[in-house]
Amino acid sequence: MNYLIKTKTALKTFFNSISFSRGAYSLIDPNQSQKEGLRYSQSFLAFRHIRLKLCYFFILAAYCSCTYLSLFFSTVFQLPKPLIGILLSVSPFVGLISSPFWSIIADRHDAHRKIMISCITCVVFVYWSIPFTGKYFGFGGLFINLVIYSLFDGGVSPLLDNLTMNVLYRKGDSAEFGRQRLFGTISYGIFVATIGFLIDRFNSLYVMFFAFGFFMGLLILVLYSTPDRDFKIDHHDELITDNIDLDQIGSTSNETLTQIVDSDDMVAAPPSFMKAILKLITKPRLLLFLFVLLSTRTVKSSTSTFLYVFLSEDLKADAALMGLSTFVGVTLEILVFYYGKHILEFTFPEVIIIGGGILTTLRASLYAFFGTSMNPWLSLPIELLQGLEFGLVKPASLEIVLQQSPPKLRGTALGILAATENLSTALGQIVGGILYGHFGSVKMFLYSAWIGILAIIIYIVGLSMQKKRFYLY
Repeated sequence: MNYLIKTKTALKTFFNSISFSRGAYSLIDPNQSQKEGLRYSQSFLAFRHIRLKLCYFFILAAYCSCTYLSLFFSTVFQLPKPLIGILLSVSPFVGLISSPFWSIIADRHDAHRKIMISCITCVVFVYWSIPFTGKYFGFGGLFINLVIYSLFDGGVSPLLDNLTMNVLYRKGDSAEFGRQRLFGTISYGIFVATIGFLIDRFNSLYVMFFAFGFFMGLLILVLYSTPDRDFKIDHHDELITDNIDLDQIGSTSNETLTQIVDSDDMVAAPPSFMKAILKLITKPRLLLFLFVLLSTRTVKSSTSTFLYVFLSEDLKADAALMGLSTFVGVTLEILVFYYGKHILEFTFPEVIIIGGGILTTLRASLYAFFGTSMNPWLSLPIELLQGLEFGLVKPASLEIVLQQSPPKLRGTALGILAATENLSTALGQIVGGILYGHFGSVKMFLYSAWIGILAIIIYIVGLSMQKKRFYLY
């Protein structure tokens, strides 16, 4: 016990020796002059909120290992492709339940840190047991194993987003989510290739399991060293939203916008926890947003899932080109995450969601327009649209969801958002597979694009019917 206390104290001392104030990441001596501190602040501006950046860096580095699961199932266990597809589809379907479940439990008992660390620990041990269960229990054992893995994994990403937004809201930096999340994208781009290199170097797919445990262990250390206050709701915000539910229409907390308070949102006393959740999930604006997100991400999922099949079978593209198409998208995503703050401050998040839907639809439409006669190198500029879309839509989605939820239900709201994303991934894989199998690749892209167009129209009409202030810049 004394060892654990000393370890936690040492970690906190290390991180707290680094200034986490706005615009600072430097080993600042209290006796330094104000001018010296300002110089450090300007030099290391990008490294504030370093714990949040490390969390995304480590978690995405760990998830790189999951990229090789299909190869592991095929090479080590010799499973047929349909069974591999079933195993890989387990996670998004289970995530429909696990993400909101853990988020609700964390909000109900104010135990975000404990649940995050417990879920990560369980995820690591369950992931490590995959070789054992596959060897001795076959497909059935792997299926149960991945169900259990997905149950615990649902308590990680939504609660990490909740931690990030708690810290950013408290600092008045809610528009800077992208600058934290981009470190995850950088990490994924680096380590998905590094793990592949190590697998080839040691001629063993078991490297992926060591890498997963290593990076998840580092994530636990960062969370363990994070101050308790970062997981807590700001008391002032909670007092405001307990009795008055502000249905905001605005882009960020940094802007002064008109706030609309509906008469039925005024209550004499705070509602019970479950009633507050019910009230949250029945808000028309939130439901409308979740619908358009579900629809457009279904289009994105169907396009992304079968893109490599389209490139390799219809266009005869090589693996290097397919890898390059992903690389250009990730590169642009990093840039958009970094500079997206300015866009989010300039306009409403609803505008960004519409723009993201248009980009997703345009991506599918271009593949349908050029068809099987397309030069495969055209996939590079087309895939830039995916990086641009994700870098814009992710922060805007969090902003809309958190505007609609009181602080005490932020984790629950982000769990609902994660469940919607999981459902869209699963639907995209199913719908895309059906369309691809019956009509071919070109018609699959075309019909997916029509889904996106319809969703955007419904969203614009729905916003207009709600009589909200809505400007297109």
